[in-house]
Amino acid sequence: MTKTPDKPARLKDSPSFSTFLRTAASYRVRPGMAAWILHRLTGLLLVIYLPLHVMGLRSLADPASFEKYVTLYRNPLFKLAEVVLLGVVAFHAFNGIRILLQDLYFRSDTQRVLFYVVLVLTLLVTALVGYPILYPYFIGPLLFQ
Repeated sequence: MTKTPDKPARLKDSPSFSTFLRTAASYRVRPGMAAWILHRLTGLLLVIYLPLHVMGLRSLADPASFEKYVTLYRNPLFKLAEVVLLGVVAFHAFNGIRILLQDLYFRSDTQRVLFYVVLVLTLLVTALVGYPILYPYFIGPLLFQ
């Protein structure tokens, strides 16, 4: 029969927010973990964006409400948010394709290379498609002052 101590032994690292931060900071983030975290984060951002998009589409029924939304969407901050949204969608889509390819054809030894391909494609698409969005608001005025 084992004897249990009267008082519980003090834990080496008691549960606290600072212990969590130390533990989280000690992880070495590898490409697979980064892809996993970013895929979930971009999915969450898309779920948050969806109701905002639906509200904007519902405003099509009322011309005054639609004009209010269109005026708001022309704001330079919304143009920056639009490019960020483009990057979020591009990463989520390319990473989804990476996951599909990895499940069907490739093994985990190509995971690192495919993750970097996803990052390069995301940056390339975001830069190429985002440039015309940002040019009239940020790039053009800086060039022609």
